[in-house]
Amino acid sequence: MEDRCLMYSAMLTTSADMPPPSETTVVLVGVLIAPSVTGLGQLVLVAAAGAFAGDTAAYYLGRGTGNAVLNRIMRRERGIQAREWAQRQLERRGRLLIIFGRYVPGGRAATLATAGALGFSPSWFLPAEVVGVLLWGTQAALIGFIGGSTFQDQPLIGMAFSYGFVVLVVIGSAITHRIRHAGLTLRGRR
Repeated sequence: MEDRCLMYSAMLTTSADMPPPSETTVVLVGVLIAPSVTGLGQLVLVAAAGAFAGDTAAYYLGRGTGNAVLNRIMRRERGIQAREWAQRQLERRGRLLIIFGRYVPGGRAATLATAGALGFSPSWFLPAEVVGVLLWGTQAALIGFIGGSTFQDQPLIGMAFSYGFVVLVVIGSAITHRIRHAGLTLRGRR
């Protein structure tokens, strides 16, 4: 029990930082707690709480400081592009971006801080944020849990299996993205 508390504490600590929450940590803990379904539920809640803490900090940073600090923080070309992308997407997609923006490289911090800076209200932001962190925590924990359950006696193989799955999903997503932006479909030109 003490080991589990230590793992949850470490996971919560790494998840509450401003860069993307450590999915690696959540997956690792998922592998280590398998096959405990009770532990899986606890892991999802702790991961979501850590992500919520970091995300709301970014949102309130943007809300409290407005555009002045964001302009200073994101003055490099890549930061400016991420913020402009986030602003356009927030205006078009709103809450869906809060929920799923964490899966876009650089999208999480830019989206959350920009939502705050643009004055999106907490009553608009917080429900979408709760859904987003619960989905994120669930998928990360399940990836590890499945690897850990499949290879119970060999946690390193469970980790390799889990990360292999993540790598395949990322590669598949990248290929799909490249095909779409090249003006192609799987059946040929559009």
